[in-house]
Amino acid sequence: AVLRGEVEALVDGVRPLTAAAMLSLQEEVARVTRLVEDFHQLALSDLRALPCSFAPVAPAALLRDAVTRVQPRADAAGLVLSVDDTAAPAHAQWDPQRIGQLLSNLLENSLRYTDAPGRIAVQFQATTHGQVAFTVDDSAPGVPATEHERLFEPLYRADASRSRRLGGRGLGLAICRAIVRSHGGHISAGASPLGGLRVRVHLPLAAGGSK
Repeated sequence: AVLRGEVEALVDGVRPLTAAAMLSLQEEVARVTRLVEDFHQLALSDLRALPCSFAPVAPAALLRDAVTRVQPRADAAGLVLSVDDTAAPAHAQWDPQRIGQLLSNLLENSLRYTDAPGRIAVQFQATTHGQVAFTVDDSAPGVPATEHERLFEPLYRADASRSRRLGGRGLGLAICRAIVRSHGGHISAGASPLGGLRVRVHLPLAAGGSK
């Protein structure tokens, strides 16, 4: 609707065709493109066909890359971002692009819905039976326990305390769940000891072994 309105304003001469107008159109096209791509990924996951290319990866390196991308925005938003990868395994058999997207989506979710001054903490935790777990915690505001499971539903938004900001599409955590499932893992949400939301992910180290 925004894109259509901007184009109509240009065609009708209400808005002059300037570089700023073209940049605005470009941004709206990019936003719609991301939305379509997100829905496409969810549709594939519903068909149990989310494509993955498994390869040997270093989990700690994937996390560092994701954190590096969001660190400037965390700083600008007044959020302290901490990482503990001491328990990260040396190697895993994952799709590096999908797991990178998973980590980015989780961090984006915390960036979007954490009040400043606040904290975001990511921690790897060793588990048994060839699996690894990691958590993403953030500080207030939190999410009622009755809504934790629904956070992974497409287009679902939590209550107003974590939904008042603009720009979210309500698909990030749904895509996270699809990626985790494609790796044979499990994702859940709960209350964080920091006062906000905790998202916990379990993944088998050899997720691509049977693919």
